[in-house]
Amino acid sequence: MMLNLEPLAAQASLGMTAQGSGSDCDRLITKAAAVLAEQGLFAFGLFLFSRKRNGEPEIARNILRSCRALLAQAGLAPLHEERDEPSYWKGLGEQRDGEDGATALRRLLLTKQLVELALNYGRYRAKGMD
Repeated sequence: MMLNLEPLAAQASLGMTAQGSGSDCDRLITKAAAVLAEQGLFAFGLFLFSRKRNGEPEIARNILRSCRALLAQAGLAPLHEERDEPSYWKGLGEQRDGEDGATALRRLLLTKQLVELALNYGRYRAKGMD
C-alpha cells in the first residue's frame, strides 16, 4: 500500500503552530529546520527539547509532538514509544531488527525529508498567521 506523505506533513504543520504568535512559531521552526539540515534528527530533537526562553517551550513541544505523530502515521516510528525526547530522536537513527544497513539508511533519509517537509509547511503556515 502506498501512503501519500504530503497531506500528513501538512496536517503536522497545523499542530506546530497551535500556540504562540506566527512570528515566534516561524522563528523557532526556522531554527529547528536549520539544526535538522546541518546536524540531523538527533540534534533537532535535542535542540527543541532544550528550549527555555519565553514562549519557546510550548511551541517546541508542539513541534516535537506533531513530528512524532507524523512519523508514527507514516510508519517510520512507533506511535506510543515511551522514550524521553532525546532517546526517541536518537533511536530513529538506529538500525532495527531485520534491517540491513542500506534499508536503515533509506528509512533515516526518508524520516529526515518528511520532517523537513512538515517544518517547511509549518513555516508557511506561521508566516500566514501574522
